[in-house]
Amino acid sequence: MESIVDSLKKQREQVLHSSDDEVLRRHMSLLEIAVISLHNRLVNRMASESERFRSSGAIVAMGHLGRGVLGPQDPVSLLWLRTETFPWDETAQQEITAPLVEAGWRVSLRCATIPELLEEAASQVAFFFELLDARYLSGNRQLIGELDHALDDFIAGRQQVLFNHLYTGIRGRHARFSRAEDWLEPDVLESPGALKDIDAIRYAARVLLDVRCFDDAIFQGYLTRKEVDRLQGAEKKLLKWLNLLRAVRGDRQSVLDFQVQEILAEKLGYSGRSGFLPVESLMQEVHETLHDVFCVSSEFCERLQETGKIEGTPAPSGEPVHVEEGVSLLSGRLHVDPARYEPTAANVIRLYSLAARHGAGFSSASRRWLHHHRSVVETAAADPGVQEAFLDLLASDDSHLSVIRRFYNDGFLRALVPETALVHALVQHDAFHVYPVHEHHLRTLREIKRLQAGEYRDEEPELTVLAQETAGNRWLLLAALFHDIGKHVGSRHAKHGADMFPVMAQRLGLSPEGTDLVTFLIRHHLLLMDTASMRDLGDMELLVQCARTVGDPEKLHLLMVLSFADMMATGPRAVQKWRETPVRELYQRLADLLEKGEPGEEILAERVQRLKEAVYERVADLVDRSRLEEHFRDMAPRYVLTSSPEAVARHLRLEMELGPGPDAFVWEVEKENGGVEITVVSREMPGFLAKSAGILTLHDLDIRDARIFTKKNGVMILVFRCRFVSPSAVEPDWAVVQADLRRLLEGRLALDYRIAFHAATRGATRPHPLIPSPSRVLVDNDSAKEYTIVEVYTMDRPGLLYTITRTLLDLQVRIYVAKITTKVDQVADIFYIKNHRGEKVTDREQVEELRRALLFYLDGPSRAAL
Repeated sequence: MESIVDSLKKQREQVLHSSDDEVLRRHMSLLEIAVISLHNRLVNRMASESERFRSSGAIVAMGHLGRGVLGPQDPVSLLWLRTETFPWDETAQQEITAPLVEAGWRVSLRCATIPELLEEAASQVAFFFELLDARYLSGNRQLIGELDHALDDFIAGRQQVLFNHLYTGIRGRHARFSRAEDWLEPDVLESPGALKDIDAIRYAARVLLDVRCFDDAIFQGYLTRKEVDRLQGAEKKLLKWLNLLRAVRGDRQSVLDFQVQEILAEKLGYSGRSGFLPVESLMQEVHETLHDVFCVSSEFCERLQETGKIEGTPAPSGEPVHVEEGVSLLSGRLHVDPARYEPTAANVIRLYSLAARHGAGFSSASRRWLHHHRSVVETAAADPGVQEAFLDLLASDDSHLSVIRRFYNDGFLRALVPETALVHALVQHDAFHVYPVHEHHLRTLREIKRLQAGEYRDEEPELTVLAQETAGNRWLLLAALFHDIGKHVGSRHAKHGADMFPVMAQRLGLSPEGTDLVTFLIRHHLLLMDTASMRDLGDMELLVQCARTVGDPEKLHLLMVLSFADMMATGPRAVQKWRETPVRELYQRLADLLEKGEPGEEILAERVQRLKEAVYERVADLVDRSRLEEHFRDMAPRYVLTSSPEAVARHLRLEMELGPGPDAFVWEVEKENGGVEITVVSREMPGFLAKSAGILTLHDLDIRDARIFTKKNGVMILVFRCRFVSPSAVEPDWAVVQADLRRLLEGRLALDYRIAFHAATRGATRPHPLIPSPSRVLVDNDSAKEYTIVEVYTMDRPGLLYTITRTLLDLQVRIYVAKITTKVDQVADIFYIKNHRGEKVTDREQVEELRRALLFYLDGPSRAAL
């Protein structure tokens, strides 16, 4: 016994430590030989009873073992199928299972007769489907044949009940498309297009069509040869990933969680390519595979429906309704008459447009006609009607995009625009971009249609009106569908996509005007979000440059709608970013500039005067006009241009409360948009921004924006916009926060120690970065006339803003604006700075020292030397 166990254990360990494509085959061969050998050894020990023992029972493989695809980490399910006269005892069972268990497998072996199995199957549908995978291993082969016939009889009276169980599972899995986490971390068992969808097709074929394998379904017309090849190839890949996942994790999980994805990519030998990580190559193949299976599963179910195999499907009735020459509508399906409908590229695309307009599907014959003529779409450049047919399709479908998705899944978008293949299933391995690029494109188009349909009327009323005004612009829909087409090159995807589009447009036969507009929208689809999140909106020169880039109000409107849809279709973090970013404020300022032109001195003077009057109405009980004029004279122009009357009035009132001491300060907290705005007014003192930021960090406030205004009279105004670290976080005791800041200024609180201790104690509960990307520090002296802009990209962590501002303070740098935003899985901290003389930081030595110091504190000594 020991020699058998040792041999099995050794061979199993060898299989466990390999990750090539032959793992399943070698594991199955090892396990099956082991089970057969152990059974034969047991039978041979029976002496005179051996023949009776063998003839009255059979060892049967169940589940994945039955299908020959059991992984080394999976439990082994065996059935001892017996007759009523089988001489059973538990010792015999142990003779087979004990060596396998000692060798490392988890084994279950049950003993039952056929009637007992069918009785259990009648009460547990899931167990019935396990029986469909039963496969003979050893003993009396005739018994497995009898089980198979018994299962046929069992199915005969329960076809619809059994299929409804499968169909409910398919629809439930397909509903997971709406869950962002299923895209970011797919489940190779449960996700749409995963292993359970393949199982459902296999079981449905047995239950409804009485076929034992995929190939038999081809002869009945429910699957094609190509579809079967896709299913079999996908199953092999999915099982390989599942078994390796379980080997890595050491458990039964089937979710490709984010960290494990990188490990799997390394073990499977995926290599990176320019601009992409090895893990992104793996996950692209995962999403391609899931998409393939999903498409086959959807088509298979549609064929079952059309042939009446699915209960409740209405039979075709009534007279066909004429739609146009060669096309009719019957029972919700379009029917093509091949003799009267010419197979041109425009007509093929138009058929999808008609389906969208009528809310219809296609008959089986029409689907075959479409697939047969897909090649004509690949030569669409010769067909002048393609542009109108394609744009009409984009405009005709509703916000569910059921027809456009079908157009994509049927391969017609790739045939029409081959460049889409470059971004099919393409992923970015971060938690910001949740969806593969092709899915993101479709969702962006969907979000525009939802916005135009009024689905965001309550939360985005102004944007809804704007979108509805652009509803007739089909070029916007085209831009949504292709705005990230350049992502296959990696960085600067907007530029690359814009450079690609004119060639695509020529093939589609687009007009020059439409080509120029879509190219513009692709090139600048990030302009509003990037500017609003990473630049100072009080910089008039910046605003003027943005307005010149946009050119006219119509383009601005289209960019605004596209920006919203892009963010809504990216993932939950992008939705949060849209809500936190002052993109509406930027849009309004650019709209004013485009409508009224660049403001001259007279216009600016009038604007300031209107602001003064509005402020005076709010503070007349506190200050006279001369005091108000003094306040405005003391402030920089950017304060006047960016502050509302309410904010200026609030600042004045706080300043009047400010005490005489050098470390005196007053503050006010206002709730806004799920976060808070904290205004602090103090005497100018070195490092006050860094100290304030540190105190807010200690109280779990995540600073998203900080603006600093210093008056000529030495009064400093700091405005922080913060959110709570988590939605469930308890609002801090503001009196305690204020007291801590006072203790810090009085030298009774050691801030560096407190922040380090706070970070250490929160380490166990704070989410770890998904990918530890190296930090980057960029120093820009070109984008702003009066300021140097420092961009810091790094992983988020407690005390980050404090670390950066303290480092800049060491270099005698003054900060005027700090903006914190999300850039993929890093945060981007943007600072508008000047040196101690009030000038831009242009000294090369100081710039390099600044860069190295920040990298040292962010990433450690090794990065500072770069």
